[in-house]
Amino acid sequence: MKKRNILSILIIAAFLCLLLLMVVQLLPLIRDIVTNVGDESNIVAYVDSVGWRGVPALIGLSTLQVIIPIIPAPVVGVVSGLSYGIYWGSLIFLSGIALGNIFVVVSVRQLHSLIPAKRKQDPKRKKLLSKEKLDKVKRPEIAAFFLVLLPWVSSVGPYLFAQTNVSLGKYIIAVIAGSIPSTIIYVFLGDHISRGNYTTAIITAAVAVVVILFILLFRKKIIDKIMGESEGDT
Repeated sequence: MKKRNILSILIIAAFLCLLLLMVVQLLPLIRDIVTNVGDESNIVAYVDSVGWRGVPALIGLSTLQVIIPIIPAPVVGVVSGLSYGIYWGSLIFLSGIALGNIFVVVSVRQLHSLIPAKRKQDPKRKKLLSKEKLDKVKRPEIAAFFLVLLPWVSSVGPYLFAQTNVSLGKYIIAVIAGSIPSTIIYVFLGDHISRGNYTTAIITAAVAVVVILFILLFRKKIIDKIMGESEGDT
């Protein structure tokens, strides 16, 4: 067996062990987040009760919401704002997003080095967003930045972009930059709820819902525009 393959296996095994450890340690929080969407009181109470350990716990949750799509990112972001305010909450949430994307991209690339993916041309997948389209993009980090702004793409983005030639550093910078707007909305909402400013929180949530619905309604046109401009970039 080649040394490179052995290294890839060791990296994947280490990442899987780390993932399993995180899931086991954070299982109570994951269960509360998935089953009690809209009621973050138990989660905030737990974070407050563990003191300084609440920071790595929320970073871990923010990391896992990238790796495991069933964990709702908005809830984790709101809890970060509820527990640590706008500034620290944003830093915690963005740190988790960065770590989660690094985890996925490195793991997928190492796996592909062991099991090369067979390239198949599927005309149906080209209609919206696919690996075939991403292969033609000259500046995939630019596409990553804009596509992260789309709610449903952020959950599959790292798995897709891991299959491109974009450097890990450029991709992570693009993801962090693209995640800033949604992060600010989530933690701002959580911070104002914690302060009792429910009117501001409701207005913020309403604006966010309208923006998300608008993006979802015109998602195909938005993606075609982004991909088209990225392909034409030199």
